[in-house]
Amino acid sequence: MIDCILMAGGVPQEEDLLYEYTQGKPKALLDVAGKPMVQWVLDALDAAPNVGDIVVVGLTDTAPVASPKIAHYLPDQGSMLKNILGGIDWVLEHHPQTQQILISSSDIPLLTSAMVERLLVQCADPTVDVYHTIVSREKMEQRFPGSRRSYVHFSDGDFAAGDIHVAAPHIGYKHQDLWNDLLNSRKNALKQAARLGPIFFVKLIARRLSLAELERLALQKFGINARALPVDDAEMGMDADKPFQLEICRRELERQEPIQ
Repeated sequence: MIDCILMAGGVPQEEDLLYEYTQGKPKALLDVAGKPMVQWVLDALDAAPNVGDIVVVGLTDTAPVASPKIAHYLPDQGSMLKNILGGIDWVLEHHPQTQQILISSSDIPLLTSAMVERLLVQCADPTVDVYHTIVSREKMEQRFPGSRRSYVHFSDGDFAAGDIHVAAPHIGYKHQDLWNDLLNSRKNALKQAARLGPIFFVKLIARRLSLAELERLALQKFGINARALPVDDAEMGMDADKPFQLEICRRELERQEPIQ
């Protein structure tokens, strides 16, 4: 059984392309096929047998969502890292023996319980500090043509970042400055590579950095046992960041139930 931190904070500002849709309300509460977007993610987590308590970060208990697994609502703490650390603190306070925590965004409404369970099987090693999901360009574009995701170019291929991961709780407090910089530049792979050091940056630019080497360098340079985990379920990377991506998710859910 694994507890989950569900990241539901974030209110698009006027310069954001989703502002026309949200009008000052949380992105997580955008209507998607008759439900708040975050409710689709909650439904998937609810139906996943191996998911335990859920900490919802960024919403209050007055939000129009429901789940028997919601154990706590945590107000927005001011930054993504602080939101994650606040969720970790709650989990460790109530389940001090926790070895792994599931961390999910609220803007992947095509997620299903079967996908969550498949992910947890792949992330069974508690000695790994971070399992970071990625989706290959081939799988993403086959499943969602026209989704126009952003890809990082490795020697193994091009990959988009996923939006649901598994991490050891202690890793949040290790190298906080590093995590804060990486999270703040999460939409810019080159900035992230520059923060990780010149070897990362040069090899990434030259498309000579492999996933295995990325993991090896993370361990050598920072002492972080990380796994870049390619997943088959492109839905894990199909977040509603832009209006046309939101419409893709809406059409998928209005047309049929998500793929199991």
